[in-house]
Amino acid sequence: MRKSSHLIISAPSMAHISYLPSHPLSDYIYDLYYIDGRAPYPRRKVFPMPVSHLILNFGDDFRWHGSGQAERDALSTESCWVGLWSQHYTVDWPPNVRFFGVHFKPGGAYPFLQFPLSELHNQVVSLDAIWGKFAAEIRERLSAVPTIEGGLALLERLLLARLGETLHGLDVVQYAVREIARHLGTISIPALSDRIGISQNHLGTQLKRVVGVSTKELTRFYRFAHVLRSIDPAQPVDWAQVAQSSHFYDQSHFNKDFLAFTGYSPGDYLRRRRRFHSENPEQAGDLGYIPVD
Repeated sequence: MRKSSHLIISAPSMAHISYLPSHPLSDYIYDLYYIDGRAPYPRRKVFPMPVSHLILNFGDDFRWHGSGQAERDALSTESCWVGLWSQHYTVDWPPNVRFFGVHFKPGGAYPFLQFPLSELHNQVVSLDAIWGKFAAEIRERLSAVPTIEGGLALLERLLLARLGETLHGLDVVQYAVREIARHLGTISIPALSDRIGISQNHLGTQLKRVVGVSTKELTRFYRFAHVLRSIDPAQPVDWAQVAQSSHFYDQSHFNKDFLAFTGYSPGDYLRRRRRFHSENPEQAGDLGYIPVD
């Protein structure tokens, strides 16, 4: 493996190996990873983030439970693709896990799927339904590799072979995403559209197709991520200051969005995060989820 790979021990009984792909995959993918061992938490509440996931599972099934408008019966699947979710959802982990995964950048999954990512919005879809025979082939080939490092290298090659032609206009989407991220989700959508030179409707249509959500929804993701990063569980939190610095209209607007994204009030979330940080400081740096009792 290249020097860019690294090993993270996220819990005493679970190993997490993260592998950074080379160009051109690095334009679309944050990392490839492998997780193996005993899950430290049987249930996690996952928060909306602008990242889609590919999971190639070699252990027992995970179960997903939607919330809000996406509430539905529990979903259970082996290998799957997890789209962008606009509400929090809950995942039941099996006692022991073993899977390869891929974290895609916003819009990064599109060249590998070649259909509108809005079809995966608030969805967990079996990989068989998306890639057909290739889903079985990729799992079979990965299972035959004797080492984890070899499996990650093979996964990189398979994804590179699966990479489709560059979408016309992808540079516009990538620019919009970069600007939204740079402004922490607080950029004016009309100003962004004017800067790019297209209408707000056209920009929204492109983002729904390539990223999976509207421009407004994507800005909410980045603003919410900024809110979570700004909270230090070891210190008192001035929620009014957090709301103001994140450009919410008022405290009521902040509280409503916070509940929609996390399922908790700000105070309840802080208590749970402090306990998480105390129980498992190595893993508590991941702000994308919190254990559920």
